[in-house]
Amino acid sequence: MRKFLLSLLFLLVSCEAFGAQTTSEAFMSLPFGHTFERTQKRMTNSGATVLVPRKDSLTMEGKFEGYQATFIFGFHKKKLLKSKAVYLQSVGNVEGDRKFYEALRGGFNATYGTAKETPTASTRKNGKLILRNVWTPDRYTTITLTYNPEASKRFPGNSISEKFIQLIYKYDKWDK
Repeated sequence: MRKFLLSLLFLLVSCEAFGAQTTSEAFMSLPFGHTFERTQKRMTNSGATVLVPRKDSLTMEGKFEGYQATFIFGFHKKKLLKSKAVYLQSVGNVEGDRKFYEALRGGFNATYGTAKETPTASTRKNGKLILRNVWTPDRYTTITLTYNPEASKRFPGNSISEKFIQLIYKYDKWDK
């Protein structure tokens, strides 16, 4: 089962298909430099709905591998995609959430090299620890995977801090 999940994640991460069919595939294959309109259209075509459209950011809601997800996209002043993040809400299965996190982490480690899992104090809740992994596939790109075991409960709130997985991609070539 674990090999299957890792294989599935690897395919998802390396997916380059333009017309991805699920929100997971659309999110993972969105290249930096996409315009606001193309990003919104691609995610909408994959089943996501727009929550907050702004000039420099776009917030959408959809599914990511069966989990309820909030997608947040950041754009450079010339309206090119420069960051993308997905925040996943737990379905209340602590063991399942942990296995999904391990599968994500394993897929990224297989693709970008092993990242050290670092326990870090939560910036949103005092006294709570989160697990953070950071990969830098090139000098401009940073990928951060954060797991919050405290958020694996039955009915978490809608706050970003109450999501059990946060996956953030940042591209800073244009900021330098």
